[in-house]
Amino acid sequence: MVESSSDAQGDAGSVEAGGYRQELKRTLGSFQVFAISFAFISVAVGIFATFDEVLVTAGPVGIWLWIVAAVGQTLVALVVAQFAARIPLSGSSYQWASRPASPKVGWWFGWLTFCYLAIAVVAVDNAPASQAFMPLAGIESDEGTARLITLVVLLVQTVLAVASTRLVSLINTVAVGLELALVVVVAIALVIAVAVTGDGAVGNLTSRGVVEHAPDYFAVGGGLMLAMIMGLATLVGFDSAANLAEEAKDPFRTVPRANPDAPTLYHLKRT
Repeated sequence: MVESSSDAQGDAGSVEAGGYRQELKRTLGSFQVFAISFAFISVAVGIFATFDEVLVTAGPVGIWLWIVAAVGQTLVALVVAQFAARIPLSGSSYQWASRPASPKVGWWFGWLTFCYLAIAVVAVDNAPASQAFMPLAGIESDEGTARLITLVVLLVQTVLAVASTRLVSLINTVAVGLELALVVVVAIALVIAVAVTGDGAVGNLTSRGVVEHAPDYFAVGGGLMLAMIMGLATLVGFDSAANLAEEAKDPFRTVPRANPDAPTLYHLKRT
C-alpha cells in the first residue's frame, strides 16, 4: 500500500524538526519494529542462558525476582516510550539527551550506549559460536576458534546491515516468529512432563536449592541480589524499536509509545 502524502510529509517533518533531512528509507512495519526489540531482549537466549546461574546463586526461589525486576524495567520502558513519542529520531539515548539537555550531554550518553552495544554484540555472538555451533559441528572446544567464528559472524552481520535494513528485518522477523513458537512449545512441554511424570513439587518454587545454607544469602552482593541483577541485565533493549523510528512507516503509530496523545517533536515545532 502506498503511503499518503500527508503521512509522508509528517514522517519527513519529524526528521526535519530534528535538524536534518530524511535520508533513510521507511520500510519497517509494526511487527518488524516490535520484532527488533523482542530479538534484542531475546527471551529464549536471555532467560534460558541465565536460568542456571539463578539456580546456582539464589536457588529456584530466585525466579520470583524476575517478576520484581520486570516491574521496574517496565517503568524504564515507559520512559523510553515517552521519549520515542516526542523525539522519534535514530540515535536513541544520544538524541534524547541532546535535545532536552545539550549535545555535550548527548555525546556522553551516545558513547556509553556504543560501549555497551559493542560489548553486548560480541558477547551474544561468541556465546552461540562456542556453546552451540562448535559442539554441533564436532569442533573441539578452543577459545581461539570460537573467537574466529565470532569475527566471521560479526562480518556477516555487518554486511547484511549495510546492504539492506529490510533484509535484516526480514531475517529478524522470521527468527522472532520461530522464537515465540519455541517458547510456547517449551512451556507446554514442561507442563506436560511434570503432569505425566509427577516429579513436580510446589515446594520447588520456594526452595533455595543448593544454596540453602549459603552465608550472606540476603546480604548486599549475596545470592538473592545476584539473581535480581541477572533479571535486570536480561530485560533490556527497549530503545531499539525507537532507534529505528527514521526507518519505520508512520513512526508516530508504529514505534511503541507510552502516551499516544503526547506532543511530538514535529507537532511541537508546528505549534
